[in-house]
Amino acid sequence: MKGSHTLKFLSRFVLSLLVLTFAARAVGEDDSSAAELGSFIALIQGDGRELRAFVAGPADAKAAVLVVHDYFGISDATQQSVKHLGSLGYRSVAIDLYGGKSATSHEEAVKLMQSLDRKETDKILHAGLNYLKQPGRKLATIGFSMGALESLNANLNDPEAVSATVMIYGFGFDKIDTRRLERLKSPVLVIAGGEDTGATQAAINFLSTMKEAKRPYEMFIHPGADHGYAQPLFNEGKNYNPDAVRTTWVLVDDFLGSLL
Repeated sequence: MKGSHTLKFLSRFVLSLLVLTFAARAVGEDDSSAAELGSFIALIQGDGRELRAFVAGPADAKAAVLVVHDYFGISDATQQSVKHLGSLGYRSVAIDLYGGKSATSHEEAVKLMQSLDRKETDKILHAGLNYLKQPGRKLATIGFSMGALESLNANLNDPEAVSATVMIYGFGFDKIDTRRLERLKSPVLVIAGGEDTGATQAAINFLSTMKEAKRPYEMFIHPGADHGYAQPLFNEGKNYNPDAVRTTWVLVDDFLGSLL
């Protein structure tokens, strides 16, 4: 089924072939080459508070990507995602929703996730987008697991600024009201693992609401991949699936490349 509402279940054969400023400014980017390769910086929000972020890619890039981390925080996996996008020529930044904290276990991550405040999270998302904004620059958002919904929220909070959103093994986004989804001005790509029942069902449910909202939507399911397949910290690394990670980036790179 093709068109603006696309549901694609990739076969194992195909998978084997397919080997993201006005309210924020950056501090600590004196070494531009280091920032392009990937480094932590501080964003100064409109109220004067600092926000930790990890940035990579050319400062003068024509397109940029806001990356929203999973429930572990800005982990090595998140940094690698930012660096990958930066290597493609995007200015890429992961904003820290946890105020400098991060987790290495499920228990720690759950506590951090449960500590989030909706209004504060929206302010952080807004600051991340504002940092990336430049005249003529196109923006995208991407998030993993917990960050998937937040990447969509970033789009919904500023739909005129965002040209694409990617959600990877996310959840909760299928509960968003159709009328709110009508605010979207850009396509959404959802990726989930075939063994990840919750994320897959959320993606299928989301298909219906996006169709009702008449908004462009694509969905890809990886056979054999489970939740957290791109995060070595999740489930003690038992769900990590490098093949699914490689395929995910092929899909994401193609999706973003066609829109940014």
